[in-house]
Amino acid sequence: MIPVLLTSIKTRDGVTLDGIYMPPKRKSKTALIWVHGLTSSFYSSQKLISELSSRCQKLGIGYFKFNSRGHDIVARGPKGLLGTVFEKFEDCIFDIRAMINEAWRIGYKNIILAGHSTGANKIVYYMWKTRDSRMKSILLLGSANDIVAEIKRAGRKEFNKTMRLAKKLAARKDASLLFSSRGYLYSAKRCLSLYTPGTAEDTFPYYREYTDWRAFKSMRVPLAVIIGSRDECLDRPAKKLIEIFEKNAPNAKSFSGIVIKGANHSFRGKEKELSREIIKFIKRAVV
Repeated sequence: MIPVLLTSIKTRDGVTLDGIYMPPKRKSKTALIWVHGLTSSFYSSQKLISELSSRCQKLGIGYFKFNSRGHDIVARGPKGLLGTVFEKFEDCIFDIRAMINEAWRIGYKNIILAGHSTGANKIVYYMWKTRDSRMKSILLLGSANDIVAEIKRAGRKEFNKTMRLAKKLAARKDASLLFSSRGYLYSAKRCLSLYTPGTAEDTFPYYREYTDWRAFKSMRVPLAVIIGSRDECLDRPAKKLIEIFEKNAPNAKSFSGIVIKGANHSFRGKEKELSREIIKFIKRAVV
């Protein structure tokens, strides 16, 4: 059992985000901030939290993990409902900036962002829009494309049906109404944000041959992409996907493509291997 500090931060637009902070006994200037994915929360994946944070502590690295406004399926916000089905993707800028500000306030000047799944999309979007110079390196984990993942999960026919319904509800100005598709709950607005080509959320468009990858190509710090070899969201071998990411990262100071053998999208059961690779990257990039 690892002792943690429960904490909370407030974003510039007034959303409170709960989280945890693991301060090392001998603090360095480096902090790792974990940005979770869809329907997740700051307390999800506890085995990974324990494994990764303990390794961070040995190196003097502060470990932070906060809720985003998209935590869980539905969450209460100061001005209405949030959570995965109601969050506006572009507002991730408020969340990530507040997380970084908190680490900076405590005294960490070398900030590393690690985003899992949609958390990876959010990090890329944040860096593209803010050019935050406090970032020293970035890790993108399970960075699969949502459109590809959903078609693989639900099938093309069901996917098209879901998109038609979302567009119909949005056209009627019922974009906040909830509906389900093969066990997933959506609002029309969030569904269209997730699965429409070219939206702000579509940061890894490898399913389309001729795209410019604008947001991703703007990354200039040391960058790592980590994917499980058995990630159920992929439509091609992990190694091939890594090659596509590397091709579209010409401006990154360095690029590390890592495949975790036998790992699924959540890296469940491979937490030690994942944590080991994360720390190896941090040592090369920052420490």
